[in-house]
Amino acid sequence: MFAYVVLKNEFLDKWADINITSDDSESITIQSIAKKRIHQAQDFGYLGYVINCPMMYLTSGELIRLITDDSYWRYFKRHFPASKQIIKHKLDEISVIRNSLAHFRPMKAGDVDLIKQNANHALAGVEDCLEQLSNCYNVVPTNTKEQWYQSLSTLATELCSISLFQSNNEQWIELRLVYKSRTISTSKYSANFCSHSILNLISPSILTNYSNLTKFATYLTESSAYDFGYTPDAPNFSKNISILFSREVINNNHADIKADIESLLRTITEETDLIVNDNLARGKLVSISRVSANLKSAKDRSWWDVDVDDTLSPLTQVDFPEYWGNTVILFSLLTIADKYPWMPVEVSEFDIP
Repeated sequence: MFAYVVLKNEFLDKWADINITSDDSESITIQSIAKKRIHQAQDFGYLGYVINCPMMYLTSGELIRLITDDSYWRYFKRHFPASKQIIKHKLDEISVIRNSLAHFRPMKAGDVDLIKQNANHALAGVEDCLEQLSNCYNVVPTNTKEQWYQSLSTLATELCSISLFQSNNEQWIELRLVYKSRTISTSKYSANFCSHSILNLISPSILTNYSNLTKFATYLTESSAYDFGYTPDAPNFSKNISILFSREVINNNHADIKADIESLLRTITEETDLIVNDNLARGKLVSISRVSANLKSAKDRSWWDVDVDDTLSPLTQVDFPEYWGNTVILFSLLTIADKYPWMPVEVSEFDIP
């Protein structure tokens, strides 16, 4: 994730075309390594999951060589508190111990201590980078004078609102788009169960149809929401889209980003009107999804359990590494998240801190 974030913001849509040294001592692009290894994995296509990010097909040794390569170290070095040689040595030590564990060779107690020490010494800056970009909860001040803010802050329609947030270090900008879903129909099967047909925004299609957003964004995530006081007679659903940019990238390219967002908002409005008038129609960005609600009770209270899974787009159907799915980022991407980018399944049970 860290290597992807750095490369994406330096090389934009060409990040996977840079050359690295493979474990076979071959100079090859990240994309070519991924295609080769994906092809090999397809011989046993019934095993495992298809992953949509080329970075996930690199070995730990290749990642270390990438980060410490003379051509790329200048992009990574600000995140490390030591020289390239020392960082490479510490990462190589971690890799050696990792290989012992992976191949069932016995480890010393001191090896574990070394892992902890090296992680504290070498990876604290990496952790901070990932924590910053995944915690953009500060509203960008309305008196911000930068041109990108003046350009993007006024964008909105009746159906879509846009808000701008930033990380604590102000290096990351998150554009949050909230689409107010229209309810097409409601079916009540009993007093305890009902379903709704609602208009839904197909999040990955934003990357498919708007090349500037795909080129300049670090990631796009989605979530679906409904009012806390949901009732079947007054449903209120929304689709939330978060698009993350580095401040430098958005500052240098805000005109192109604005053009794509304006076009995106127009298309959402047009397709929403189309489907409201013709429920059998389908747009490239808007479609009909089904939401169900089941009334549950326990002791002296009852509540509606609402299932919005049908409104979410699976990672397995998306080819863009910029799409991080419905990854829920709360407080710590590294220690609390139950899903990681590019992984189509949960890595742990969701734990409310």
